[in-house]
Amino acid sequence: MRHFRGVLVVVVGILLVRLPASSQSKTSPLVPPQSNAFGLPFDEWNVLQVQWTIETQLGGQNVSPTVRNVQFLPGAIFGTGPAFNVILRPGTPFVSAPLFLFGERYDDPNVPDDDPVALADLIDAFVQTAEIETVLDGRVLLNGAGSQFEQYMFGPTFFDAPIAYAQPQDRGGVNAVAALWVVGIGSVYRPLPVGQHTLVYTLNTILGDSQFTYNITVVP
Repeated sequence: MRHFRGVLVVVVGILLVRLPASSQSKTSPLVPPQSNAFGLPFDEWNVLQVQWTIETQLGGQNVSPTVRNVQFLPGAIFGTGPAFNVILRPGTPFVSAPLFLFGERYDDPNVPDDDPVALADLIDAFVQTAEIETVLDGRVLLNGAGSQFEQYMFGPTFFDAPIAYAQPQDRGGVNAVAALWVVGIGSVYRPLPVGQHTLVYTLNTILGDSQFTYNITVVP
């Protein structure tokens, strides 16, 4: 139970999600998940964005948020995040996986590593029942249950190497010391026009409600 509860704590924090809902009359800012946009597959972009988020927030690393002119947006790992202020150059695509869960390694040798196969039922329940809304500049891009967005799901994918934490993370009686793999619902965005933009993720899940806001400025 201690091991299982640790995963639930991680799950609660990695929240957001979007997907083109009824707004197909115009080109969606979201890149289709079947594409290899901007030089990499959809899945790989989202794994890299989550990896960067964990490396910088839990690993204490100073890692560039840009790969191949594609920028990773910051993520709030636990709970409802503050407003993030992001500056982009014109023509810059960006990635922000709205919903992601990551497995961990613990400092107690009696607690096994999180196993995505053993946790498959938990992962499915969390993702399938999540209620998701994504709004960009007042336009609804996603609105519905996670079960509608399976084509945007990525992983489970193990990182090339475990991401060691700068400090052990309490997981309810056991300390997590590294992240091992990730699974989630991803998003890759086309470049936005010059000016001010607001991206809002709202999520209702079996583990609680979350909302994240990005104030994005595209400057020449």
